[in-house]
Amino acid sequence: MKVLVLCALLCFGGSLAASVSTSGVVVCYYGEWSNERTGNGRFGVSDLPTDLCTHIVYSFLLLNGTTGGIIAPEETTYEGKTNTVADLIALKETNADLKILVAIGGWTEGSTNFTAVVNNDTLRADFVSNLYNYIDSNGFDGLDVDWEYPAQRGGADTDKEQFVTLIKELKEAFAAKSYLLTAAVAVTQSHIDLSYNVTQLNEYLDYIHLMTYDLHGTWDTVTGVNAPLYAQLTDDSSVNLNVNNSVHVWINNGATPSKLVLGLGAYGKTFTLTSLNDTSTGAPFTGAGAAGPYVAEAGVYSYYEICEDQKYNATQWNITEVEGSYVYANKDLFWVGYDNPNTIKAKAQYAKTMGLGGIMYWAVDLDDFNGLCGDKYPLISAGIAGYNSS
Repeated sequence: MKVLVLCALLCFGGSLAASVSTSGVVVCYYGEWSNERTGNGRFGVSDLPTDLCTHIVYSFLLLNGTTGGIIAPEETTYEGKTNTVADLIALKETNADLKILVAIGGWTEGSTNFTAVVNNDTLRADFVSNLYNYIDSNGFDGLDVDWEYPAQRGGADTDKEQFVTLIKELKEAFAAKSYLLTAAVAVTQSHIDLSYNVTQLNEYLDYIHLMTYDLHGTWDTVTGVNAPLYAQLTDDSSVNLNVNNSVHVWINNGATPSKLVLGLGAYGKTFTLTSLNDTSTGAPFTGAGAAGPYVAEAGVYSYYEICEDQKYNATQWNITEVEGSYVYANKDLFWVGYDNPNTIKAKAQYAKTMGLGGIMYWAVDLDDFNGLCGDKYPLISAGIAGYNSS
């Protein structure tokens, strides 16, 4: 295994930093479908690290665009591992401080149903009522709204305004029992211009989960890492696709730093290189990297798929770590850009320095939860250590 570490010229850039408590939130999104994976990839409620996560977000509810109804995931058990809501809520018996939220939406849901509901007063009222009743009857502590994204992907121009209306009405409905209300949001200025009235959302949301990942992928023309903290060394000066810029964009548009939660990806984006003549960021590629053995999705490798392959095929990998920002590696023409515990720790330190409310993981089931490569949950543990070290 060839490992190269580069020290980037890094700068926190700005006077926005503030001190916050070391007890920042650690939000762990949980994909309920992960118990359908095979072998070492199968993840159930019993695998959730209640000693590490302060908040677990059960993902995802869907919605009926005709009625404003709620569509809950199918509850299943495979090889003794479940995704059931009852088992999930029972985790609070082992940690009384644990908060468990349910998320609605996600990438697959898109905007069409959201748009139909939020732009109709009757449907929106039914939707709010249905969400409240689902949370209340199942024992959840709150809701995460993961609409990707208002006024985009099948949405309407009115979504931006009506998204605020929805959030306001949810906040009012939740007030009686102090249920938490959060939202997962996109992180570029162009997304904000289309989708978010930041100052108004900031007024009603308890936390704003920044999806500071998926900044590069096979939709680009060259290779790029999933979530560089700062600009990639190969980026043109006009490129602003990095975590640092995203945080400043939300703050500059009116978000309270302590309400922002920094998203951390427990996975990498993969590519198939055109040749071995260029294996850096900004290299030409022919398509997505092949699917991994557990997540089984082309273009994506979970952290445990990355570290396991590097452990057992060490001599075949060339790994470059740009200190405090990102990692990329290749095994022949297979290329992946990702985070390791070092870069996750640096990002969490950055979150603390910027006065953010904590860190968030997409997703808990993509970290090395079995300890295939060492200690269990190395990324979540590194993030906690980083946030608490500043």
